Amino acid sequence: MRIVKSLPLFFMSFALCAGTLHAAASSSSDDQGKESVERQQKIEIEKFYYAKDGKMPMLPMAIKMYNEAVKFFEKGEYDLARQAANESLDLEARNPMALELLGEIENLQQNFAAAKEYYKKSYLLNPSPRLRKKLEKLERENAVEKDLDTFDEEHFIIKYREGEEGYEGFGLREILRESYRQISQDLGYYFNHKTVVLFYSGDQFREVTEQAHWVGGLYDGKIRLPSFRRDVTKTDLRAVVVHEMTHAFVAALSGMRAPAWLHEGLAEYEAGKVRPIDLMVFNAAVKTKTLLPLAQVLSDKVPTEKKDPLLIMLFYQESYVLVKYMVEHYQMYRIKELLGKFKDGKSAEEAIGEVLSISPKKLEQEWLATL
Repeated sequence: MRIVKSLPLFFMSFALCAGTLHAAASSSSDDQGKESVERQQKIEIEKFYYAKDGKMPMLPMAIKMYNEAVKFFEKGEYDLARQAANESLDLEARNPMALELLGEIENLQQNFAAAKEYYKKSYLLNPSPRLRKKLEKLERENAVEKDLDTFDEEHFIIKYREGEEGYEGFGLREILRESYRQISQDLGYYFNHKTVVLFYSGDQFREVTEQAHWVGGLYDGKIRLPSFRRDVTKTDLRAVVVHEMTHAFVAALSGMRAPAWLHEGLAEYEAGKVRPIDLMVFNAAVKTKTLLPLAQVLSDKVPTEKKDPLLIMLFYQESYVLVKYMVEHYQMYRIKELLGKFKDGKSAEEAIGEVLSISPKKLEQEWLATL
């Protein structure tokens, strides 16, 4: 139900029954592999010419290597990101950003001891509330996850408690695969990396994430779900899995730059294919003419600071109805193009104008006319 925009996570592509989809996935993997090799060669060449005989200053090259590491990281190419970040540190050892990035990589791969060490080194160089929170969260996460079982398979690393009230590893894997298949087909996109999916009890979820009681799931580079409850049906669980997994796809396609309305709108759009979306708050706002202005929705400021659950729910539901209209009116491939524009750093107004050839104001007028 909520995304924390901090880092991307990519999935391993897997063979689907449809031959064309499998071929597309294989072709995509080949292209990405070739691109990775070329960029790795570029790193080695640039490092050699910049550093040869000490004729080039090290600090600019260290920054350049760090920027390369970020680019690899955004694409989920963690081995290359790790290599570039370490090369940046070889040139400038006191680089807190590179250390923090290495901490993120190790955290995503469940290497908590290494992640903690990198975070601590970064914090010593550049103390910040953000890093302190990361260290505190890592401690909470490790305390809970050390008692969880792991079901490691081709596409996911599933963490859950064996024997807990709920689904066992095989059942959870099937739900994840069904969800992956749906979203990848809709978006025409396939991951190359495994993702960590954590199935918690309700208490464990609150302990690790410190989210409000109404938050039904979280994506922060890992998919976190409070799933082990007696009242959770397979349909309910799959809808939540689809929602949070869609966040992972959107983060990857947009380089983590997609705004909240598009994140939440697409996540609810995909979840709506599994289970009908409750639009009670939205419908009431339509009747009372109290919808959020589109300019406010597009501003990417989720109204969480007011801590009003109804206002937050209106944002989610309005984002869903808007995105559903855009998908049906402009087709999903245009939405995918929007994500690419956000990845390039475009604003909502620029992205909508360039992809849909319409102003946000005109879009709002045409959308409202359909309600």
